Amino acid sequence: MTDSGASRPRRSRPFVGRPTPRVALLLQCLLGTLANKLNVPQVLLPFGREPGRVPFLLEAQRGCYTWHSTHHDAVTVEPLYENGTLCSQKAVLIAESSQPIRLSSIILAREIVFGFIIVTDHELRCDVKVDVIHSIEIISRTRELYVDDSPLELMVRALDAEGNTFSSLAGMMFEWSVAQDKESAREELSSKIRILKYSEAEYSPPVYIAEMEKEEKQGDMILVSGIRTGAAVVKVRIYEPFYKNVAAALIRLLVLENIFLIPSHDIYLLVGAYIKYRAAKMVQGRMTEVEFPLEHYTLEMQDHRIAFNGSLSGKVALLDEKTATVTAVQLGQTNLVFVHKNVHMRSVSGLPNCTIYVVEPGFLDFTVQPGDRWSLEVGQVYVITVEVFDKSSTKVYISDNLRIMFQFLQEYFEEQLTTVNGSYHVVKALKSGVVLINASLTSIIYQNKNIQLIKFPVVHQQEVKIYFPIKLTPNFLAFPHHPMGILYRYKVQVEGGSGNFTWTSSNETVAVVTTKGVVTAGQVRGNSTVLARDVQNPFRYGEIKIYVLKLNKMELLPFHADVEIGQIIEIPIAMYHVNKETKEVIVFTDCSHLLLHLNMDKQGVFTLLKEGIQRPGPTHCSSTHIAAKSLGHTLVTVSVTEYEEYLESSATFAAYEPLKAVNPVEVALVTWRSAKEMVFEGGPCPWILEPSRFFLELSMEKTEKIELTQVRLPAKRKQNQYIYRVLCLDLGEQALTFRIGNHPGILNPSPAVEAVQVRFMCAHPASMSVTPVYRVPAGAQPCPLPQHNKQLIPISSLRDTVLELAVFDQHRRKFDNFSSLMLEWKSSNETLAHFEDYNSVEMVAKDDGSGQTRLHGHQVLKVHQLKGTVLIGVNFVGYSENKSPKELSNSPRSAAVELLLVDDVTILPENATIYNHPDVKEIFSLVEGSGYFLVNSSEQDIVTITYMEAESSVQLVPVHPGFLTLEVYDLCLAFLGPAVAYLRVSDIQELELDLIDKVEIGKTVLVTVRALSPSKRPFRNKYFRNMELKLQLASAIVTLTLMEEQDKYSENYILRAVAIGQTTLVAVARDKMGRKFTSPPRQIEVFPPFRLVPEKMTLIPTNMMQDEVHIEVVQLRAVRILAPATRLITATEMPVYVLGVTSTQTPFSFSNANPGLTFHWSMSKRDVLDLVPRHSEVFLQLPVENNFAMVVHTKAAGRTSIKVTVRCMNSSSGQLEGDLLELSDEVQILVFEKLQLFFPECQPERILMPMNSQFRLHTNREGAAFVSSRVLRCFPNSSVIEEDGEGLLKAGSIAGTAVLEVTSVEPFGVNQTTITGVQVAPVTYLRMSSRPVLYTARGRTLAAFPVGVSLAFTVQFYNSIGEKFHTHNTQLHLALNRDDLLLIGPGSGNYTYMAQAVSTGVTLLGIWDRRHPGVADYVPVAVEHAIEPDTQHTLVGDVICFRTHLLNHDGEPGIWMISADNILQTDTGTGVGVARRPGVATVFHDIPGVVKTYREVVVNASSRLTLSYDLKTYLTNSPSSAVFKLFITTGRNGANLKGSCTSSQALAITTILLPETLVVCHVQFSNTLLDIPASKVFHVHAGFSMERGAYVCLIKVRPQSEGLLQALSVADTSVYGWATLVSERSKNGMQRTLIPFIPAFYVNQSELVLSHRQDVGEIRVLGVDRVLEKLEVFPSSPVLVVSGHRHSSLTPGLVVYPVRVVNFTSLQQTSPVFINICCVLTSQSEAVVVRALKEKSGADQCEDSSVLQKFLGSHQTILFTLFAVLASTAFVFLAYNAFLNKLQTVPVVYVPTLGAPQPGFVPTRSPPPFMSPQSPPVQNRLQHWLWSVRH
Repeated sequence: MTDSGASRPRRSRPFVGRPTPRVALLLQCLLGTLANKLNVPQVLLPFGREPGRVPFLLEAQRGCYTWHSTHHDAVTVEPLYENGTLCSQKAVLIAESSQPIRLSSIILAREIVFGFIIVTDHELRCDVKVDVIHSIEIISRTRELYVDDSPLELMVRALDAEGNTFSSLAGMMFEWSVAQDKESAREELSSKIRILKYSEAEYSPPVYIAEMEKEEKQGDMILVSGIRTGAAVVKVRIYEPFYKNVAAALIRLLVLENIFLIPSHDIYLLVGAYIKYRAAKMVQGRMTEVEFPLEHYTLEMQDHRIAFNGSLSGKVALLDEKTATVTAVQLGQTNLVFVHKNVHMRSVSGLPNCTIYVVEPGFLDFTVQPGDRWSLEVGQVYVITVEVFDKSSTKVYISDNLRIMFQFLQEYFEEQLTTVNGSYHVVKALKSGVVLINASLTSIIYQNKNIQLIKFPVVHQQEVKIYFPIKLTPNFLAFPHHPMGILYRYKVQVEGGSGNFTWTSSNETVAVVTTKGVVTAGQVRGNSTVLARDVQNPFRYGEIKIYVLKLNKMELLPFHADVEIGQIIEIPIAMYHVNKETKEVIVFTDCSHLLLHLNMDKQGVFTLLKEGIQRPGPTHCSSTHIAAKSLGHTLVTVSVTEYEEYLESSATFAAYEPLKAVNPVEVALVTWRSAKEMVFEGGPCPWILEPSRFFLELSMEKTEKIELTQVRLPAKRKQNQYIYRVLCLDLGEQALTFRIGNHPGILNPSPAVEAVQVRFMCAHPASMSVTPVYRVPAGAQPCPLPQHNKQLIPISSLRDTVLELAVFDQHRRKFDNFSSLMLEWKSSNETLAHFEDYNSVEMVAKDDGSGQTRLHGHQVLKVHQLKGTVLIGVNFVGYSENKSPKELSNSPRSAAVELLLVDDVTILPENATIYNHPDVKEIFSLVEGSGYFLVNSSEQDIVTITYMEAESSVQLVPVHPGFLTLEVYDLCLAFLGPAVAYLRVSDIQELELDLIDKVEIGKTVLVTVRALSPSKRPFRNKYFRNMELKLQLASAIVTLTLMEEQDKYSENYILRAVAIGQTTLVAVARDKMGRKFTSPPRQIEVFPPFRLVPEKMTLIPTNMMQDEVHIEVVQLRAVRILAPATRLITATEMPVYVLGVTSTQTPFSFSNANPGLTFHWSMSKRDVLDLVPRHSEVFLQLPVENNFAMVVHTKAAGRTSIKVTVRCMNSSSGQLEGDLLELSDEVQILVFEKLQLFFPECQPERILMPMNSQFRLHTNREGAAFVSSRVLRCFPNSSVIEEDGEGLLKAGSIAGTAVLEVTSVEPFGVNQTTITGVQVAPVTYLRMSSRPVLYTARGRTLAAFPVGVSLAFTVQFYNSIGEKFHTHNTQLHLALNRDDLLLIGPGSGNYTYMAQAVSTGVTLLGIWDRRHPGVADYVPVAVEHAIEPDTQHTLVGDVICFRTHLLNHDGEPGIWMISADNILQTDTGTGVGVARRPGVATVFHDIPGVVKTYREVVVNASSRLTLSYDLKTYLTNSPSSAVFKLFITTGRNGANLKGSCTSSQALAITTILLPETLVVCHVQFSNTLLDIPASKVFHVHAGFSMERGAYVCLIKVRPQSEGLLQALSVADTSVYGWATLVSERSKNGMQRTLIPFIPAFYVNQSELVLSHRQDVGEIRVLGVDRVLEKLEVFPSSPVLVVSGHRHSSLTPGLVVYPVRVVNFTSLQQTSPVFINICCVLTSQSEAVVVRALKEKSGADQCEDSSVLQKFLGSHQTILFTLFAVLASTAFVFLAYNAFLNKLQTVPVVYVPTLGAPQPGFVPTRSPPPFMSPQSPPVQNRLQHWLWSVRH
């Protein structure tokens, strides 16, 4: 970047690119709309020879330019670049002229557009002239300045000789000075003013002035300041010597005092009023009042202008100069002016003055402060002033001698201060309301005390509205800072004021308030003040403080904490901001937008009410709602996370069930001395935190009449159930009240208390009733018999009946308990029924449906399985208590009931199959029983059931097919279960004809017809009339006669053969929907006396034929191609197939040979025709051994040859004569174009008919017009066809062509006629085509039809050139070479056949014309499984991924199904299955509307399990070891996965089928002496490996204790892996294999402490030999050295590694240091921390050393102690070792005892007792050993 002061840059031309035309056009548009210009069009710069030439800044409005000067010697231009661009918006002009003459230059600026670096034609121009300064002058904004006031800025302006002003003088040096004033020559030069630098004043000069002042230079601008009053002259000249002849410039300034009057404005006075003036002056920014008279000034009244009607000789006002008081005398105006006492200064115009107007009063006005609004507030103090205005509405000065009368109502105002003149009042508003205040100007008091009354008093009044103070509630609002959430909105309530307010917020970034007083805040932290100002008086306002603070505390407030189930609890939540410094707590008003997380320690007791609104309340800022769902209590924790700060608060809530009286519900009724157990449920539970405050009580009205006892059962029958036993002592009625709850406490200040009331009645019995007990099914109505004694009631004669006794009071209310009564039972006929105990009764509680239980008396009536009638009675004897109550005379003495003994009900018939037809009405009879039944059905909507009670029967009308069970319940007999009948409602599935289909003429056979349901059950023949079942014969060569004797399920006919021939018999029926059902047609052949036809059959060797005929076996001598026609038109089809030499050697003779023949076809020209295999139209690709027949598709005119080569697959089979290996034949085919007219788009169609056939014409105008047709008689073909005039064409036996005319007579008067040709020709060949089309996946083809497919074959007929006939009359014969693979029969249309592929193999299908056997076609039908893989040898446990290449026409797969999911569990979505148990299952794949194929899977039991594992792996108990895999297969092929699985099938195996549930695994140590179960060490579970296709036992190491690790570290054992199949656990038992086991080594120490005195330590490791051999022990730092190792001779498996310190100081400074112990066999890595022990200092060391020195100084003590310890140790060792030799049965583990720990040593974990962390140094590392036998 370059500025004006830098060196001139090297001028380089920027890169100029040529824009494209489109860009150029765009640039021109932009430049046209954004025209720019420079800041000045012309510049005049001064000439100079001194350094620091005058610069000038040239600037464009916008854009970026390159700058150029046309005269560089005169003016240079320097661009000011920005941001590294090649252009600039500004440039500096510098005058470079060296000659003192006028020179000029033109500055050109060319614009560069944006970032394109493209120069445009847009150019700016500035004319620059350089000239010599001719004269200078000083410019000032004023020529007066005040003493000690702000300085005045003076500036130099330079002119050329023509008077033009120079554009800039920046940088030129000038000399400023104070000159002598000619008018005051006697004064010193600097006495009035002084020249200041900008740096000395508080002003910012231009940059160049500041730089010049730093160099003690003066520029073209300067400041002057006044010192004292007077005049002064300032002079300036150019400093440069070249301009020494230019005259200096002068300016004369006046320095004044800044004095002014108070008041300084014009004054209006009334006549007689006065005003006292004051004077003040401004010194250094401060105002100072001065006293009159003044030193330099006097006041004078001048220019008196008297009003029109005034005294012309007098003055308007009088002035008292001593007091500066002006008194108004008469109307008019005058001036009050300051006059300077100095004569020379009197011309100064800046002295203060004012005008005084004397006027008449016009009117009064009031003002009120504060607010200046007449809307006041109760309790506030206001200043009310009265203002006087003249008639021109000018305010008049009110002097003290005026008198204004003012009136305030004392009810509304309290006057606190009033001035003498009555213009100023201080009042306090006392009461709200609207009030008027009045004032009047009455008089003026002159100085002589005379009172001058106003001639016309001026009066004014003002209406004042007083309101109550504005109060905003709440007094503050606080919201949590919530930057990313929803804003909080709060409606502030306002009291007082006028009701109309304006709302403002002092900080709208924190809080915004709407015109309705709704505060919105929360996203910005801070505080704001919201004001509600009264519109009538904005000074009146209410304010509220708004805080948005950080949330740092929350709590749940005290509340109602227990609630009834189903009710809702609102949990109030308070949140706070706590000031960390002042500890001030601010409660948030609203925090409902914070996301609350609610957690309960017990789920299900309460649920969070999601529709509950989080809303604030008076004492809380948010809340949440929970609904009580179940009994219990829970600790609810409400938490919130804001700014990664987590806050929570908890409280306990309890839910209780509603309190209710269970028994009784409302009223309890008992007899005297009987008791009632009252049961209450629910209510509040004991408060979990203070259970001692729980209470419950049952209160009564009359304590003397009942006895109350609470029943405390060892275990309550139900939770929260309370039982009281109430005993009746005296007759009467009273209310009992049960209350339950908790007393208030600190933790539950407002607990719930519930109460319920019941009534208890004690009375005498008034009546009784006896009824049998009926046990009816759930939901059934009770026995409908009237419950009174006169009704004969049926009971069972087969089972004992329980009789129930109920007792009632006089109001017919049933007693709850009458156990105090004495009763006696009687039977009128004990032969039929009797009682075992006639005086006892069993009291049984019975629920009446409301929950209240009442005791009933039960007595068992014994029966003897005899029918009859018996009368049962019961007598009331009295009370069981000795002292009976009074008034027993009205009590009943007996009750009786008459019973009828009957048998159980049965349904006839018990099983039935009903035909589904609305006219069918099936009747089922109900035999025996009580006659009161409930009829039910196991299924709905299958039948309509009508129970006909009068006939005791059930009528069924079928509705839908289905299976149901009819259940009949006897409502009035003892219930043992319903009587049932099993019914099946079915539609017709098929009709079945049973007959002998070959009948000798004159003989008869039996024909049986049956209708079968889908379950293959026959219908009864009574339904045949509803089916409209009848038999139909195709011809009359046989007759049918209905037999008289019939069975129930079929109709029998006698069929008599009356003529030789063949016919077809079918049975036809219709269902209720009108659908027609036809039985499979039965071919009936009437034959003369039996003989075999044919007598001779030709076959080649190894071919087979199913029939009973004479067989001739020959060898193929030659083959030939049978082409029905050799001249064909284009776009037609023709079948060709292979025959032998003779006509008897058809494809039946050789196509099914085994080993077979292969057929290879070729043609000479492929562009003439296509030769495709049979079934290619359905995308089937047959193998070469089945291609004995092909289809020719003609394409273009031409001649080609077709050749076939038949090869023998096995030369030794002798199938070809002469032992040839192949035979061949060739035929020529000519293809020609069909005759067409010149315009192919309007080709006429003709009708092609075979001879002796018929054809029905149809047109599109039939029914809309009259259509007729006729054959045009054209010789010689007039007899080819006949027409009956109605559209029926009949062809004769003559071949030829006729012309047919069809005419349509339209109803609107138009006739249409069309003519078509009719050709009659013989049938030359026929072709059989197949469907449906089978689609497969891309790249896949089918070589055979899938098993289960339904095929449709259609036969089409052609003439000699390949044209297709429109009608047919051919009688066809269909033949198969075998009938076990394909089921075939006639289809629904003419010349169609339907076939079902039932088994795999190839079937040869032949069809020919019976009258012309040469017109034939042969088609191979190959059938194979389309479902893969091969399921042979499937065993239990196999996982099979089924797949098929079949798809629908959209390319989507079908649906998988399975017949027996318990045998082969299958995922129907993906087609993968698991064989779970032996059996047979069928897998189906259904493509709806196309094919449903299947494959049978035979699952065999597995012989045994095969267990294997990777021999490179082994088991170890190291915690970091990998999972060990033991693979299992159920067969001997090494895998249980069949087929290739897709990803979705693999997912289904692992997530849905879970085959691993078939396998159970566990492990066991092989060493039986090792008393450690392997389940403690290993966790074993089964899985299935998709990679291996086998089951796997996954063995993972469990976490182990230190003792277990230590015991296993030296264990010598292996591990048995066991596995078995769940389904075959009892068959083959568990299979096992031995797995090698390598135990993990064990180190019990985690830390080793070394010191200066003992710098050698030991690391001890337990392990087996092969682990210890692979052990690596090394330090992490070179300050330690591990020197070798040694094996312990006392402890097998213990190895000791010495550790030595190389540099103890480095060990202390290095932290931490480890000894690493690793083993590759067990994948273990352990680390022992080595720590340096700090030495003791000071007295402790001295003391320790002195004790040690004393001990070491006594050699006798040392020796004695050492020998004593050794002897004791040896004795203990020998004794204990001898004892262990008797007990030890496992390897001994030696465990050293813990030595005394080193000072400061704290072990990180408690070491097992087999070694100490470090041996004591004093004992020379002597170790004490203890032995442990087992762990």
